[in-house]
Amino acid sequence: MTLRIAWFATARGTSSSKLLNAALGAIAEQRLDAEIACVVCNRERGQSSNTDAFLDAVERAEIPLIARSSGAWRKSVGGEFSDPSQGLASWRRDFDAFLYERIAGYRPDIAVLAGYMMIVTDIICDRIACLNLHPALPDGPIGTWQQVIHQLIADRASRSGMVMQRVTTELDRGPTVTWAQYPIQGADFAPLWKRHGTDLGQQTPLFHAIREAGVRREPTFVIQSLQAISEGEVAVPAPDAATTGSEITDRVETSLRAG
Repeated sequence: MTLRIAWFATARGTSSSKLLNAALGAIAEQRLDAEIACVVCNRERGQSSNTDAFLDAVERAEIPLIARSSGAWRKSVGGEFSDPSQGLASWRRDFDAFLYERIAGYRPDIAVLAGYMMIVTDIICDRIACLNLHPALPDGPIGTWQQVIHQLIADRASRSGMVMQRVTTELDRGPTVTWAQYPIQGADFAPLWKRHGTDLGQQTPLFHAIREAGVRREPTFVIQSLQAISEGEVAVPAPDAATTGSEITDRVETSLRAG
């Protein structure tokens, strides 16, 4: 089944472009049976050079683009910053309603949140099966990728990974769709652990090595996850499903070795 995907990204850094370009390349090479029905970005031109480059790439690919600055929206309505632990500000649901009205016309089968730095409210995730890329194992740390890595170092973890989760209103705790793992101990990491394993909360060479191990795998993981869904090998679970998801580590590592 050719998946129609609504692709969400904030495009604050460079990883958003890498992930989208990897998906477009896989589609063009017929390694992924999917179509990017539209791209949603909660930033606009002029906010950063990375955002501008991302939006340029979307337009060159002639993909319908829905770009609206969430920061500008908040200011226009006099809204407060949201604290997830205290509940999202009311303007957040209004912002998502604005986005959903425009997304719905492209009839996506699923939405993929690849570097989207906003919490999706029920306005979207109750109407579209949204999948979020989270840079940790299914039972691993929650939060931003920086928080995840700091926690891995504090725990002296031997492995990390990444998951595709069904987005729910419970942050980073929706049912797992797919997951993969990789080592962060061993010969390559040993000197870094010895030198920086106690530098908690710092962005040390160990921190960056763990980040790079994940970033190197993320595009392949996303593509392999989507292809497994397209082929019917993996089903997207219901929001309240109790599932451990499907491990696709072998698919990811085999694809990486193949170049």
